[in-house]
Amino acid sequence: MTNNIIHIKSTQKSNMLVVRWDLNNVCNFKCRYCFPGSNEGTFRSPEDLSLIIKNFNSLLDQYKTVLGKDTFHLQILGGEPTVWKNLAEFIRAVKQQNNLYLSVTSNGSRTLRWWEENGHLIDNLILSFHQEFADLDHTIKVADTMYKHGKNVTVHVLMDDKCWNTCVNSINYMKKNSKYPWIIQAKEIVSTINNIVVYTPSQRKFLLGFKRRPSLVWIIKNINLLRKGYIKLYESIAEFSNRKKARAQPGYYLATQQNQFKGWECNLGLESIYIGHTGDISGSCGQRIFDSALYNIFDTNFEKNFKVTNTPVVCQVSRCVCQPETHITKKKL
Repeated sequence: MTNNIIHIKSTQKSNMLVVRWDLNNVCNFKCRYCFPGSNEGTFRSPEDLSLIIKNFNSLLDQYKTVLGKDTFHLQILGGEPTVWKNLAEFIRAVKQQNNLYLSVTSNGSRTLRWWEENGHLIDNLILSFHQEFADLDHTIKVADTMYKHGKNVTVHVLMDDKCWNTCVNSINYMKKNSKYPWIIQAKEIVSTINNIVVYTPSQRKFLLGFKRRPSLVWIIKNINLLRKGYIKLYESIAEFSNRKKARAQPGYYLATQQNQFKGWECNLGLESIYIGHTGDISGSCGQRIFDSALYNIFDTNFEKNFKVTNTPVVCQVSRCVCQPETHITKKKL
């Protein structure tokens, strides 16, 4: 009898809400494996800065009042979020009114001067390294610069199955030539309609096992962030039908192909929300939250319309391909 996963428990603190925002779909890289709609440039960055600041603060206020959330982890994604000219001003305004920890996922292609001038606003930087387009030495310099200024830095190396060995060589080059011990993770590329990814068993083993882990010095330095839950050594705990449990690192459910949760009860909306390029608030797959209501962060009546409830969703998607959402607390019904 196969021991299947029946319950996933997130390690996220109960007082925290994670907000993932795909700010735009403008990107100077054109990776063939990018999800459709992610880099076409059809959704530019927000134009009405005052509206988006007001609506974000209203959204977080609802979670404070209804669910008692008092800590927020905002993760800004793209496209490429650093091309938004108002990014720094938005961050300052929202941080001023909320207990906010900010993560930005970027390809790191902006100049070192840009990172020196704006990097202080970012608490956690995730650099996505794409072998075909990224400048390896520049990526290392950006990571070193941010780490030097006391920021948490992780480089995600997207492991292209078409040039696997080159990606591995890039990881080894980073390890040898970086001045500081920032984290390196080998990341799986998820298949899309236009790009089917096929990993060998040995490559999947590498994906599951490789990570340049933080040193003891790094752990001591960031002990308060670990205690508060802004940084997690593992993302969730998986419980199997035989009642055994396993700690799950980022990418675990995708790499082991245990990501079919249709019909499961899921805390999407309670632990984490996703805001797409259009401003719609849902799961990244389009799964609606709060009794299937549809809310939009760009709505001029957002303050009046947005209502938080304490209601989990029942997943309607056959296969969860969003790594962060696989780690949201969920159980098989």
